[in-house]
Amino acid sequence: MDQLHLIETFIDYLKTNDRSSATIKSYASDLYLFAKWFEEKNHEELQAKKITPTDLRQYKQHLIDHPMKPSSINRKISVLKRFINWLLQINYIQQRFSFPKMLKHNNAIPRWLDKNQQDMMISHLEKYANKCDYAIIKLLLNTGLRVNELVELKWTHIRMTDKKGALTVYYHKTNHYRDIPLNKDARYALITLGFVKMSGKDEYVITGQRGQLTIRGVQLMIKRRFEYTDLCFITPHILRHTFCKNLVDADVSLEKIALLAGHESLNTTKLYCQPSFDDLSDLVDRIARKE
Repeated sequence: MDQLHLIETFIDYLKTNDRSSATIKSYASDLYLFAKWFEEKNHEELQAKKITPTDLRQYKQHLIDHPMKPSSINRKISVLKRFINWLLQINYIQQRFSFPKMLKHNNAIPRWLDKNQQDMMISHLEKYANKCDYAIIKLLLNTGLRVNELVELKWTHIRMTDKKGALTVYYHKTNHYRDIPLNKDARYALITLGFVKMSGKDEYVITGQRGQLTIRGVQLMIKRRFEYTDLCFITPHILRHTFCKNLVDADVSLEKIALLAGHESLNTTKLYCQPSFDDLSDLVDRIARKE
């Protein structure tokens, strides 16, 4: 079985196990990169039965020398491990062997907007944004929705009264869901987007001229809104990080933040407790001698 057919068969296997398209694309890219390296090093096409522990150690060193981030290297090694374990599972290879150790690295602190930046953002939107774009950004900031969750949100997922509200995020592959309470800013954003007229309808909340807005459409809208400003780094995910950081600053427990954000692990939520550089700068400023 040649390398191309072998990798394609593995990718087909992943598809039958409900892997996301992004995950499958990433797996394929990593495996073809390894196959290319194997061919250049050994002067022959990748043959699964000829992969050795030495190959894996040398490939890891090649990635380190490239250089790549530890998280990227660890992902590529994990993909190879999954691939080889699959080969063992289908009895294509018989020999088990050890894999290189993962690289240690510190978890990067998520980037969020501090209070001043949030005020700057709101002021900029009030001056220059149309009502729809402003409402979408306010909704992301006050619910912590992932951008893919936002574009899949339907009016049937939302319940609101004058003083309360909630929206439900559904995970169709696992039949799970999470409820997110809506504060007054989130409720007003949804009213701006058409809640009064659309309440209860099985239609998408975020739409454009051609129907449902895509993930890329939301990302580009936000990019255009802050292009050529000091806030040009804002993305939907930074708004999500800001939502989580605001909850931490409001002394909300990590367990509750994890539920609201849909984190599978508290370790992810704990990242928002780490001080940013601005937080540390504020602390250092406090000990400066007063004039």
